[in-house]
Amino acid sequence: MHAVRRTLAAAAAPLLIAGLAACGSSEEPAATEQASTVEETDEEQSPAEEPEDESPTEQTAGDADEDSPSAEESGGSDETGDSEESEGEESEDSDDAGETGAAGSGATSVEHLWVDDSWTVEEIDDICGEMDLSPANYSDQEGFFTCGPTAASALACQVEAENLVRCITNAPGRSAISFTSDKAAEDAGAMPANEDALPIQVTLPEGVTCQPISHDHDQHFEDMFSWYSCDDGSELLTDEDITDTFAVEGETWTVQRSVDKGAPEEVVAETVTFAGG
Repeated sequence: MHAVRRTLAAAAAPLLIAGLAACGSSEEPAATEQASTVEETDEEQSPAEEPEDESPTEQTAGDADEDSPSAEESGGSDETGDSEESEGEESEDSDDAGETGAAGSGATSVEHLWVDDSWTVEEIDDICGEMDLSPANYSDQEGFFTCGPTAASALACQVEAENLVRCITNAPGRSAISFTSDKAAEDAGAMPANEDALPIQVTLPEGVTCQPISHDHDQHFEDMFSWYSCDDGSELLTDEDITDTFAVEGETWTVQRSVDKGAPEEVVAETVTFAGG
């Protein structure tokens, strides 16, 4: 019995070995196929093969671009700010000009004039006589004086040769008088300059010229006074004294000009002219 079992076992052993070999050969391809399937699945699920999905970084950057102003908008804000600042400066300049309220602008030119051959000169008798000479009110230079009655209108006089005297009577009209005077010839050389001299002619914007007058008989705005009349009919007003006709700040001379007896307007004189050479 034992011999039979041994014989069967010996016969079955090769068959068993062959079967095991066959089984092992059939399972290896399955493992290979499974590995291939896993690789294909991994490749399909790889993020590199799916461009439709945005990364968190790209999405955040997109949101930031939408929330933040563009470069053009930012530049526009700067330009708007500069424009507003410029407008503010212009507004301040306008306010300053409004506070000044004077017609015309800039520095007033200071000039001198004297009688020459182009003037109309009237020869008269000596108006100085035995009267004392006084510094001319309308000249800021030495040697200029005035004398005689007010009606003579000798605004500024000078001895020109020996005892010949010439005096301006109307500067805008270029009118003068002349006479001989021994008294004037003796005293004029010691005549000092008038430190408080006033212009003998004033030129306003648009070429309007004004000159001093000796008497004020007219009625003016709110009972003010005028010692300068202008060739267009307007007048320069002052509270009372002729010396207050001008307000001088640095190189700017301003006056109160009244037109048709109306309220005066502050005007910057273009030129103030004194008698002198």
